[in-house]
Amino acid sequence: MKTTQLVNENPFLSIREGRLFLEDVDLTQAARKHGTPLFVVSENYLRQNIRAYKSAFEAYWPEGTVKVLPSVKANPNIAIRKIIDSEGGGCDTFGPGELECVIRAGISGENILVNGSIKNKEIIQKSIALGATIILDSPKELELCIEGAQKLGMRANILLRLKPWLGDTDEMSDFIPSSEIRRLTQTIKYGIPTTEVLSMAESLVSCKEVNLLGVHIHMGRHSKKLSVWEQLIESYVLLIKELSDILNGWTPTVVNFGGGFAASLDKETQVAQTNYATPTVEDYAKSMTSAFRNCMTKAHLSTKGIMIQVEPGRATHNQTGLHLTTVRNIKHETKNINHKWAEVDTSEVFLGIHGVNPTPPFDYIVASKADQPNTMTCDIVGMTCNAEWLFEQVAVPELVEDDVIALLNTGSYIEPMAANFNALPRPGMALISGEQCNMIKRHETVDEVFSRQIIPHYLENNSL
Repeated sequence: MKTTQLVNENPFLSIREGRLFLEDVDLTQAARKHGTPLFVVSENYLRQNIRAYKSAFEAYWPEGTVKVLPSVKANPNIAIRKIIDSEGGGCDTFGPGELECVIRAGISGENILVNGSIKNKEIIQKSIALGATIILDSPKELELCIEGAQKLGMRANILLRLKPWLGDTDEMSDFIPSSEIRRLTQTIKYGIPTTEVLSMAESLVSCKEVNLLGVHIHMGRHSKKLSVWEQLIESYVLLIKELSDILNGWTPTVVNFGGGFAASLDKETQVAQTNYATPTVEDYAKSMTSAFRNCMTKAHLSTKGIMIQVEPGRATHNQTGLHLTTVRNIKHETKNINHKWAEVDTSEVFLGIHGVNPTPPFDYIVASKADQPNTMTCDIVGMTCNAEWLFEQVAVPELVEDDVIALLNTGSYIEPMAANFNALPRPGMALISGEQCNMIKRHETVDEVFSRQIIPHYLENNSL
């Protein structure tokens, strides 16, 4: 079979006999067998990404161990979590739903971080019972941990989520290019305000109900510039030093660097600024561990035995996923203007985008005609009662009904944000591993779309 690897793209994609393959699965056949729209994920690409982060940070951090904990929010799927767990990775959960996901995946408590704002006593007690690590987001959560630990007769494992002040950088955010990163990292809600965390530290000196394992930060995808990450680490260590002084020389055994690392191709629909150099995994690892080591030494704090944790959600998942959609109709206007539309069975509301785009939001390949020349220009439009310009006047092979189009780099944050606009059932997800293609989340049904709706009794028998 003739095979042509795609250049500078997903290494698990190839063109064979004119059709697009992910690993060893013909995506056109997968689309027709399982139905579209459909999210698909490459298991082996996912495993490769986990191994890359673990090996890179381990290579530059001989002082202690490394734990990779991709955020569940990027792809909250039980099968996906089982794969990550089998690679020795953990999980960063946010809220009771994501905690339930990893419990159902059989993840052990030692590999679970319980993050998120306004945690209630139920999730905190459940986390303590599991032996999970709770990332405190406010002083109130410390009180709930003490209460829960006393009730269960256990100690709560905690990290303090800090908000380092990046006062020496005036860089603007890639998310919001009009705003400074140093301001956004302070005003975005996550983390314990520094005023409050320093006050909390005093009460931790004699607190027997908790194990203060260490600290946590999460800058997010505000910048790819290593100088910004190094500034973050420097500010982080200054805050660790303040805590250490209050806690009579305490040093953390766990230091979490958070996430926000860009995927290697950095094809992002949610980030405004991406068009500059993207660091490699090795670049991130070398830069951050070196900055941490140097700053800890300057602060006269030991690094021996410290576990470094990283949470590469988008970097782990973004390029592992594709979205498949089928052409359902072609329309052509010639009287007033010369214009063609290819109507497909997916939607902006499944893809986390607004369907009026000056440029295509995703890279795309016509999976069923992957080696054919682009001889047609058309709008590719989605199926809801919105404008739905997914792609405006783009070049494609001569499309016909039932052609399959693959949208690339849809593996992180896309599927979990799918909505039911126009009462549409949401797409399912399939896992591709070698020649296997198995559904890991079935397509939603129309009955399920309406299953939560309730008709008040007095309307039951009303008729016009």
